[in-house]
Amino acid sequence: MIILVIDPAGLTVDWCLRCIAAGHHVKLWTKGPKAKNVGVGLIDRVDNWKKYIDVADLIFSADNLSEMKELDEYIKKGYPVFGPGKRAAKLELDRMYGQDVIKEFGGPVITSHEFSNYESAITFVKQNPKRYVSKPCGEEEDKSLSYVAKDEADMIGFLTKRKQKGKAASKFILQEFKPGVEIACTGIFGPAGWMDYWFEGFEHKKQMNDDLGVNTGEMGTVIRCTKSSKIADVLMKPLADTLHEIGYVGMLDVNCIVDEKDGTPWPMEWTARPGYPMWNIMQPLIKGDPAEWMVDCIKGKNTLECIEETSVGVVMACSDFPFNKKDPEDYLDFPILTDDVSEEEMNNVHPCEIKLSQTVKMIDGKLVEDHPEWGTAGTYILVCTGTGKTITEAKDKAYKLLKKVKLGNDPQWRTDIGNRCESALKKLQKFGFCKGWKF
Repeated sequence: MIILVIDPAGLTVDWCLRCIAAGHHVKLWTKGPKAKNVGVGLIDRVDNWKKYIDVADLIFSADNLSEMKELDEYIKKGYPVFGPGKRAAKLELDRMYGQDVIKEFGGPVITSHEFSNYESAITFVKQNPKRYVSKPCGEEEDKSLSYVAKDEADMIGFLTKRKQKGKAASKFILQEFKPGVEIACTGIFGPAGWMDYWFEGFEHKKQMNDDLGVNTGEMGTVIRCTKSSKIADVLMKPLADTLHEIGYVGMLDVNCIVDEKDGTPWPMEWTARPGYPMWNIMQPLIKGDPAEWMVDCIKGKNTLECIEETSVGVVMACSDFPFNKKDPEDYLDFPILTDDVSEEEMNNVHPCEIKLSQTVKMIDGKLVEDHPEWGTAGTYILVCTGTGKTITEAKDKAYKLLKKVKLGNDPQWRTDIGNRCESALKKLQKFGFCKGWKF
């Protein structure tokens, strides 16, 4: 079948290549200079996605910050779109709306307050002294507005520094800080309702071990596939009516904090799209064709079959991730060598910002020039996964595989993905969450 992938950031290379290997014809559209080289030589890239909208058997909307208004119109007209349009994206981008839909079904809601200037936010914190978290809100998100304050003074200091820079504030919220264990749950929704499987996960967002350094989006994630999830029972399943109303077909994730004192799962944010590297880490757990089940989901059929195990993914990056301050051309064509990786193990190597490059390589002791090889097309290079019945088994496999992949002089990855899950599971299982998940 013909698959059109609308992926502004260019993070679906792994899935696109899996679809090509399964015999499908893939058209990949990305946006902007950062992603213009992603997939070159490996995937048929297109400049105008609308040219293929009428011939595509599957339209995969892989992000929620671009093309949302247009895609929403196609969704309303019945086009085979898997993923968000404008209405579904609002769940994540308009954080106050995301909280309102939880209120509607009587779920637990963290008190949040919306602002559009720093002065009013500073005044609010002074008048209501508590520990807060700042989060961007709206379609034009400013990621630098994400900040977890240590106390009210820390938040006032953060907001004051931003005010002093003289730049107008994008819309943001201040959310009361909740101590506890952070865990996410992803489900897949269509006309037939929720699919049978849930993917619970622990994200590792900071660049360095022990959650030190800057936020990167994610450096690795631990997930399990299960048919039984208390988080889904409390926060996901009650949202079905809202999702039916907006005609949503695709993935939905809720990230929450489970209160260590009483076990309340406080939802922090929705993600109405595939998460990254979550989408990569799910792939080894999905049986059969990588795309057919998505088409069936759009048609109201539930044909997804998964392996109910744990998958651990570790991100391999290179300089100067996550800042990416250089010209995109400076990140091109550093070879990625997988000679030591077996054919079976390649199922657990998930390329991200890569392209086909002509490299210089030693083969059987001889220098070979212009050799076709995976090469870098950015700094977020790939994800290595391992699967198993326990977190320990899965992460050990992931790290063993990661060491077989060779990337230049400056590869970077965290070496502790999954380590903190042992204590987290003990706390969560005390309140009936994550039953049967073993470290």
